[in-house]
Amino acid sequence: MTETLGALAVLAWLAYLASRLLASRHLPELVGFLIVGAVLGPSGIELVSEHELASLRPLTEIALAILMFIIGQRVSTRALRAARWTLTTGVTQYVLCAVCVFLATRAVGADRPVALVLAALAGAGAPMTIAHVVSSVKASGSYAIGVVGTHAVSDALATTTFAAVLPIATVLADQDADIPAAVLDFVQLGIGGAVLGLLGGWFISRLGFQIETSGELLLFFLVHVLLGWAIADWLNISLPLAALMAGATAASVSPEAFSQRLFRTIRSIEQPLYLLFFALAGASIHIRDLGGVGVVGLVYIGVRVGAKIVGGLAGGLLGGLGWRTGLRLGVNLTPQAGVAVGLAVLASEVLGDSGAEAATVVLGSVVLFELIGPLLVAKDLQGSDEESVTGPVDATQVELPARVLIASSMPVTVPEWLIDLAARWRSRLVVYQPGEADSEHVAQLLSRCASRDVDVEFRSLRNESFTGAVVRTRAEVQADMVVLFAGRPQGATSRLVLFPSERIARELSVPVLTFPITTEGPPEPQLRIRRWPWQS
Repeated sequence: MTETLGALAVLAWLAYLASRLLASRHLPELVGFLIVGAVLGPSGIELVSEHELASLRPLTEIALAILMFIIGQRVSTRALRAARWTLTTGVTQYVLCAVCVFLATRAVGADRPVALVLAALAGAGAPMTIAHVVSSVKASGSYAIGVVGTHAVSDALATTTFAAVLPIATVLADQDADIPAAVLDFVQLGIGGAVLGLLGGWFISRLGFQIETSGELLLFFLVHVLLGWAIADWLNISLPLAALMAGATAASVSPEAFSQRLFRTIRSIEQPLYLLFFALAGASIHIRDLGGVGVVGLVYIGVRVGAKIVGGLAGGLLGGLGWRTGLRLGVNLTPQAGVAVGLAVLASEVLGDSGAEAATVVLGSVVLFELIGPLLVAKDLQGSDEESVTGPVDATQVELPARVLIASSMPVTVPEWLIDLAARWRSRLVVYQPGEADSEHVAQLLSRCASRDVDVEFRSLRNESFTGAVVRTRAEVQADMVVLFAGRPQGATSRLVLFPSERIARELSVPVLTFPITTEGPPEPQLRIRRWPWQS
């Protein structure tokens, strides 16, 4: 066990370094996780062996459950009402993929059980992959959120359809034709996962809102994730579907304020889970599977990509998107991972030779979709915002910020020019920094703002994470711009660790203006005195 954890530590460390290098070049960190995992896994130098991957499987499954729960928020009733095209596109592209893949693979000689399994899995997506790409490139707006939701809808449809198709494929493959066992698989995979998710999400929403602190709320959630994982493993229930349904249920039935607090709390551990899951997923990639896809695999890949693009366009048009956005959406639906891999492995275990053939095609294509897909999606989503759905913004109609959040991790004096700008813009200021509301420092600030007829509110920063506090306060006050006065050690040049101001800028979708405050640190060579333009 010690060797396994040591290999995991090295894998995680190298994956983190690779992700930082890619992030500095505006590439998705996810690709770094996957590449390092593939190089160090059984297909590479085998730092992490197949046995060690099997030992770490519980950690991977728990990380998967938490991430799928978070993604469930994107397919809640609130999210689907906000972006109707998420549901129409998810259903349209899935049905088109299933029909086209079944007919095409049968036409090139695939057996009916193989064609059925491939048809059921063709429409599956990669919601966790896309969610991480969206976060990495700081994409915002309903389009970016809807892309993740569409992938989540696709996975839910794939799981339930696969559960229904598996008994039929078992009979056609004549694997002793154990029909009762095949029906039981359907109940466990499809109905069992949905029921467990509905009950778990409802339970979390009913009890969780009574918890006040974020730490206790996170502990409450993690305990119930472990309980759900144990139940799913005991009853052989689809854990990804159960977690997705639980997240969607909790987001739908909870009051909106608690729903936001719950998912914001869980997202505080999202990043290390992404690294853990995708680094291990990369180690599980078998590059050699690419050579075994054959003609059926090539047809599967080509038809799936074409059906995704056409289905995304048709579903987008039905949901009210423009044809250009619908076409882009179809391309963004091509990545595939996660659920498709798990179901393909299950098919190989249940269906014998037919299942192994279908699994080889799916796993081989996933290698291609998982390594290339995130790059295509990142390129498309970079810089996309509400403009993607509503059309280009008229440069002559730029709205001035109605609320400006001024945040600092230490007491600072708000510059006069900033107050003057707020008066000219008629913006409301929210100042968020350490200090008491009745102090002389705050009284002077209020007096200066009052002399310029600027509405200002002071909020005291307590002992908590500066990054999380600013992100939370920005959401509470609905600020249109954030001005940061953030400390930065003198002479710090490392790019492996982000400064708080950089992390905040990555988290927020509104403009962030940062002014570094130099603190004590190593002396800089050839130090020069610099003055800001507003300083005399």
